[in-house]
Amino acid sequence: MTRQRFTATPTRTAHNFQTLMTTLKATSLKIEQDMMSGHAKVVFDRNGRRYIVEGTHFERADDNLRACYHTIRILYKVLAELGVVTNDRLLDETFDKIFGGFLATPDDAALQLGDGRAPWWIVLGIQRDASREAIKNAWRALVAVHHPDKGGNPEEFLVLRRAYDEAIKQAN
Repeated sequence: MTRQRFTATPTRTAHNFQTLMTTLKATSLKIEQDMMSGHAKVVFDRNGRRYIVEGTHFERADDNLRACYHTIRILYKVLAELGVVTNDRLLDETFDKIFGGFLATPDDAALQLGDGRAPWWIVLGIQRDASREAIKNAWRALVAVHHPDKGGNPEEFLVLRRAYDEAIKQAN
């Protein structure tokens, strides 16, 4: 086994990700690590878009996860903290341009909403205790795939709409 590249503990990394996601105004943070392959994957929603950042460079999953964290942090720092953009609208537009390479392509789970019997949090791909903002972010990301005007199936869109309506009721 190779020496650990980054010294942060898993607890510190999780805390750093939570803080970073709050700074980014992102929601629905999901972290996946494959200890056998060493791969790490970070999924988050922001402004109705889902982003995926994957780390595969290092042998250890925790090192790849930390590399994902630093990639997101540094790109955002260039935009917001170093004064590249001057207002929220411009920041959002620039964020989308720079992070556009990390936009999630729909996976099988996002494309197959099922028959509508699954609980709303499963359909939306979020935690049951998700915030109203997380619900809206997940909704917007899925609408981009499933809305009939975007080539989606009208019946599947209704499943998504019912899940969203139920989620919003639960969030009140």
